[in-house]
Amino acid sequence: MHILVAVISYLIGTIPSAYLFVKFRTGKDIRSEGSGNVGVLNSYEVTGSKLLGALVLFIDVAKGYGAVMVARIVMDNEFFSAALAGIMVVIGHNFNIFLRGKGGRGLATAAGVALAINPITLIFWCMMWATGYFAIRRNVHVGNISGTLGAAVLVATAPTTIVRWFMQLPCEPQLQHTIFVMFMCLQIFIRHLEPMRELLNKWSDEREE
Repeated sequence: MHILVAVISYLIGTIPSAYLFVKFRTGKDIRSEGSGNVGVLNSYEVTGSKLLGALVLFIDVAKGYGAVMVARIVMDNEFFSAALAGIMVVIGHNFNIFLRGKGGRGLATAAGVALAINPITLIFWCMMWATGYFAIRRNVHVGNISGTLGAAVLVATAPTTIVRWFMQLPCEPQLQHTIFVMFMCLQIFIRHLEPMRELLNKWSDEREE
């Protein structure tokens, strides 16, 4: 059953909302437009439509939430199955076999996963995103990296009582949840390496000027 959960969750993750909406609205392939990222921000930047960006955001969050809830229902709230579904749906979103391995960066889908397993991860992420964005540089990728790394650290070090209070399903021992969050954050971090490399090169060029 775990293999079935993994496959179904991956397939849910491959629903290419950004690709489909941009294709329908403009006839363009989002993979070759803007940043090439098949996600919320690029769909908005390519089309200039806030409504379209909001629709992509909603569907991508729903993918993460839905995949985990299906696993929870089918596997009777078993944490391992829910966590497996969460990891696989984000992998499906980030590395879409139907888009030749292209995909998004996993943030919206991971947010849906967090809502279905433990919203404290999303709360920590938002807190650290705001810290990175406003305190370091007003750049969305800096915020994303700060949120991702910060959420992983906070989940691992936060008092057990706080983490348990937000938990949406049984999880014993809590180390399972910590390991799950680390895997989720690692996926997002990997997909942000390229934009961060480009950003660092840009800052380097600016200093040389």
